Parts: sequence; C-alpha cells; structure tokens
Amino acid sequence: MSLLKVRVARDSLEWNAIVDKSPYSVLHHRYELCTSSKYDLPLIVEERNHVFLLPLSIMRLFKSFRLATTPIYFFASPLPDAEEAIDLISEALEHLSVFLREMRIDYLSTCAPAFRSLRCADLLKAWFKKHKASVQIIYAHVIPTKNTAFEEIWKHQIEKRTRNRIRKAEKEGLVVINIDTVDSIYTWIDDIYQCNVSALKRQGRWGAYPDSNKGVFLSELVSAKKLLKEYFNIYGAIYNGRLVAYMVIHEYNKLMQVGKAMSHTKFLNKYPNEALLAHIVRKACEHGFEHFVYGWDRVTRDGKIPSLYSSLQRFKFKFGFREVPIPIYRLGLTRRGRIMQHFYSDIEYFITISPYIPKFFREPFSRFYAQRRRRLAPLLHV
Repeated sequence: MSLLKVRVARDSLEWNAIVDKSPYSVLHHRYELCTSSKYDLPLIVEERNHVFLLPLSIMRLFKSFRLATTPIYFFASPLPDAEEAIDLISEALEHLSVFLREMRIDYLSTCAPAFRSLRCADLLKAWFKKHKASVQIIYAHVIPTKNTAFEEIWKHQIEKRTRNRIRKAEKEGLVVINIDTVDSIYTWIDDIYQCNVSALKRQGRWGAYPDSNKGVFLSELVSAKKLLKEYFNIYGAIYNGRLVAYMVIHEYNKLMQVGKAMSHTKFLNKYPNEALLAHIVRKACEHGFEHFVYGWDRVTRDGKIPSLYSSLQRFKFKFGFREVPIPIYRLGLTRRGRIMQHFYSDIEYFITISPYIPKFFREPFSRFYAQRRRRLAPLLHV
C-alpha cells in the first residue's frame, strides 16, 4: 500500500507548481535543480489530499552501499504542499522509508530548517528520533528581515566600526551593481575570475574547482543564470571601474541566500565586502524577503570548539547574524545503512573538532566529505 503512495516525478510543471505553492520551499526544491544530475531522484509522496516532495540524490559508496540525501546545505528538506499538510508529514515519511527499502536504499539523510517552519521541524525531529536516527546540528547564519526596515538593522545590529567602513567605501566611490544578465556576466568575467584567484590564494585553496578554471566557472555562471533567471543574481562591488568583490545570491520565495562570495585581496582596504553585504541586506528588507541567510557553521560562535572559518564568522556577526540550529538527520534503513549512519557521524565529529587534530590525520576525512558534497550538489555548487 505504501508503494502506491510514492512515485517518481516526471513532470517539471507539476513539480514546480507544488514548489511555487508551498510557503516553505527554497530555490533548490525546484525541478530544474533537483534533476540536474544523473544521481537525482525527485519523489512525490501522496497522503490524503496533500503531497510532499522529496528532492533526493542517490549515491553509491564502496560499490555496495546506496545512500539517499536531500540538498541539505541548501536547506531543501521534505516539502509539504501547504501549511495544513504539515501534520501528515510523519505518515509521508513512513511511506517514503518503505519505498526506499524496496529500492534497496540503505541510508537516508535530510535536514529540518526551523526558520522556514518550526512546526515542520519539530515533527521531523519527532519522527527521526522515534526511528533512532543520528543527529548532527549545524548553525545557519540568518538575519530575519520580515517586516523590518533596513534602518533598524543599521542602527541596532550592525557594529559601529562596520558602519563606518561602509560609509568610507561609499565616500571613496565604491558602488554596488547587479550583474543580472548573461551579457553582463561576460562583461565582468575577467574581474570575477581575478577575485577567485586572489581569494583562493589568500585562503590557501588555490586549485579549488571550478573556481580556479575561468572557462568552466564562466560556463557554470551562464548556465545558472539561463536556467534560474531572476532567482539567480550576482552583485558586484565596483571601484575605479573594476569589480573587486562579488556575491552570488539566490532569491526565491521570500528567502535570500548567499551562494558564493569572493573578493580581491588588493582592495580589501576599500571594504567592498561590507558594502556588498549592506546593499544586499537593504534589498532583502525593501523587497519583502523574510530571511537573509549567509551560510552556516558546524560550531556556535561562543562554543568551546573554534570555527574552521573564524574570520568569516567574525565578519558575519558584525552585521548581526543570528545562529539558527539546523538538525541533519542520518537514518540507516537497513543493517548496512546503520553502519553508514555511524560512519558519517564519526566523519562529522572529526571535521568539527579538527582545529585540535593534527592536519595529516584530519585531511583524509575532509577530502572525502568535500568530494561527496560536490558530487551530490546541484548546478553551480557555490
């Protein structure tokens, strides 16, 4: 009976109509993103008069293990078609788990972004707890912008020194533009690429793919813009006619997310990152977005374990970002899946505490984890 409740989505119009209708969808729920690779399996679960969407990707590990995961780090969790459907999510997950076992899937992983729906997050938590899933908490960095004037954020959340830097950037002639067409991407790609080169070298990550390959990176930017249209924008900080920093922003269903941010080291004393972020937060407030999200971290700001990205963390909190806990659930559906459930929990543990672990010991875990994320990521993993 449960198998009759679950089907593979084949119709992009039907899928996106549900995504557009749901108040809890994010950009990476859309069909064109959750079917962008051969590993993707978009599922529709029917329960009474409602449906739930599961944008899954299927991966083989060590040839014999089969894993299913949603786009966790883009917050694309199981999606109810309407607010009143939330109470049926436990039944929908039961149907899903039976279906995945029939497909010989060993392991399921997904998230529960509370800033989209606290009730939905609570019900997901209860279901996964009942089924003895492992839980990892990451912390999304969020500025609530619903019914909030930018002036309130400016006065009460952004630090005084940061406000002064933003004023200085404006005084010295730095302006922010929206690179909102394919033609404008071609116009600015040389400067965009130089920002990549400079930032990657500054961070000790030169060679990171595709950022360090101009042709491939250009192709991904252009493809993303053509595919996602108004939902995908690049904002650039311009100084003396040169783009010296940029941010890729996803804008969909009252949610703005930073996809990527790069800046040229030579021009950091002009404070382009501060000017960019202030401009985008202002837009979020003025255009009716409810949340502005700039990435996440594995640890809290005031926790005992330091962040792997401490400088970026400090930069964001100067703007008043809040930490919103996002649980990631890992559920073994079979005996082999339960082995993988513990395996991934151990990897996360080593990565989280890696500031205290010798580099030679932690690197294999970090490389493995990064490769898996890249493979399962939708178009333009930024």
